[in-house]
Amino acid sequence: MKLYPQLLAFTVVSLMASQVFAEDTAQTEEDNVTQLPSIVVSASLKEESVDKAPASVSVVTKEEIARSAATNVAEVLSRQVGVVNYNTGQDKITIRGMRDTSGSYTLILLNGKRMSSLGALWRGNDFDWSAIPLNSIERIEVIRGPMSSLYGSDAMGGVINIITKKAEAGKLTGTAYAQYNRLENGDGRNQFSYGTSVQGGLTDQLSFSLSAAVTDKDAWYRNTKDTSASNYEGAYFVEKQSQNVMGTLTWDVSDQQSVDFDVGYNHDKRPLTYDSATTYASQEINRTNLGLTHRGKWGWGSTEAYIGYERSDIDDNDSEYDTPQQRSYKQENLLARAFANFDWWINSTTAGVDFKNQKITDKVSYSSGGNEQKSYGIFTQNDTKLRDDLTLTLGARYDDFDNFEGKATAKAYLTYEFSPGVVLKGGFGQAYKAPSPYQLDSNYKMISCGGSCYIYGNSDLKPEESTNYEASLVVTRPNWNVSATVFENDVKNLIERTTNTGANSATVPYRWGNTARAEFRGVELTAGYRFNDRLGIKTNATYLESTNKATGKDLTERPEWTANAALDWTIVEQFKATVAANYIGKQWYNSANTISLPSYTTYDLTFSTPVSKKLTVDYGVRNLTDVNLEDKTTYFATKLYGRNYFVKLSYNF
Repeated sequence: MKLYPQLLAFTVVSLMASQVFAEDTAQTEEDNVTQLPSIVVSASLKEESVDKAPASVSVVTKEEIARSAATNVAEVLSRQVGVVNYNTGQDKITIRGMRDTSGSYTLILLNGKRMSSLGALWRGNDFDWSAIPLNSIERIEVIRGPMSSLYGSDAMGGVINIITKKAEAGKLTGTAYAQYNRLENGDGRNQFSYGTSVQGGLTDQLSFSLSAAVTDKDAWYRNTKDTSASNYEGAYFVEKQSQNVMGTLTWDVSDQQSVDFDVGYNHDKRPLTYDSATTYASQEINRTNLGLTHRGKWGWGSTEAYIGYERSDIDDNDSEYDTPQQRSYKQENLLARAFANFDWWINSTTAGVDFKNQKITDKVSYSSGGNEQKSYGIFTQNDTKLRDDLTLTLGARYDDFDNFEGKATAKAYLTYEFSPGVVLKGGFGQAYKAPSPYQLDSNYKMISCGGSCYIYGNSDLKPEESTNYEASLVVTRPNWNVSATVFENDVKNLIERTTNTGANSATVPYRWGNTARAEFRGVELTAGYRFNDRLGIKTNATYLESTNKATGKDLTERPEWTANAALDWTIVEQFKATVAANYIGKQWYNSANTISLPSYTTYDLTFSTPVSKKLTVDYGVRNLTDVNLEDKTTYFATKLYGRNYFVKLSYNF
């Protein structure tokens, strides 16, 4: 398949940029003063403009989150360019088509620190997405494409860094909200969420931020929950209850040094629910996070050092498991990272070290009772200003694991600013994903084949690897912006179930193996325009080709086209309306590419009315046209809530 759509899109944006070059320089400089650039930290572990960052980056602001009517982070992210929420009842965020059972090709960071409970449940979970109160978030940085040169394993698809709100000295600020969603059809229509977020100073040197949120969603049955009815199908979405608390205490030791103490607690419960006429499941997790961070500014540069502890206790019950169907898991993560930023001559350098110790207790699936994996990493990234408008970024990292061989990754990126607000950038990056502890452990076996077989661990596994190439053109003006990114990602050593042909094949018929290769390539387009203070539009579109290199066929359940658009209009003072659309294109259901899943579009209509300076009411309807994927075809694995209405009260103080 040729990349004509990608090349055409890139050419169109380039032609638009040529018009920008012809603008009067004085006017360009004036515009540049009036427009403040978005700042990101994820691409280089230091603050820099999103347009000039050595990666493809999108930023979701707290204002966009507040207007989204979303109930968790995954819903917010699903409207970003290059991002799809592969929701099968559990949220799985995929970037540029990279996904597996658990969605773990996307690395999730909270304030730059890795967070993960994925390793304890091989079937995957979305606890990470529900553990962060939306009202605690300042912004979300989305990096599309491999970032292992900075972050190590799991960053093959990209990185999502969730930045929480910080306290301002001498101020006490906060927000409280309550939201109610009501589904129009089916049984189990009610969804509630409410919470608060407060930031303030205790003394001249001590400040705090505290956020809490509660969500309660009924199990939703598209038709009926009456088990005696002939059309009983089980719960389309299971019941979900969650309570989340996050807090940070900051001590400003001096003007040059500060210490953060972080604590978090997440309780996520999915009560026992029949998800079909004959099968049922339940899950519950209690997770605690503790962290200590030191930041320092010195004559030669700055440093940051962090140590964190995460414990997840998981109770899992599934009728499709072999005996016992009720299982308990525990995962403990000890994380540490230290790095420094410093400038010298024409260079700006970041260098640091990482440590991770992941310990899993699972007395059912491991004959040894559990597993442990330690890793050590060292990394550096250097920006060299070849000219005032031209920057070369080089990065390298090496990780060593205690249960398989080490892995080195590299990155090279060029950023060229033609004129203020017009940037051409691109480069090369490597990434990898280490085999999960259960995949490496020959003492581990998991039920598969619809309950008729087991898949065993394989200590000879290699890490999955990818090589990515991309080029972007970004044009930013006070009232409009446009960008185009062309990318290609070659992936090898993909881990999948294989038939064992060895001497022990009778007792171990299936095991994990490095067999698959894939290629992902496409184009990402974004555009926005502010007609005036009252009217604006934001759009994005992604074209993706995903190919199994062994068969030449397209990979399954990766939409060829996805697109999002949102038009906001302040009709009259104190009354704002937003119309949003989400398009998911045609995709293949089976690996032979003989059965396809049809495209569909959903629409949301929301209104916002400030009742006073502090109180705002948001309300509207989601999935306005009541799209039902099951009516289109029963082959859809992804799920979608039907038409539902919401109202949200927000009070700022």
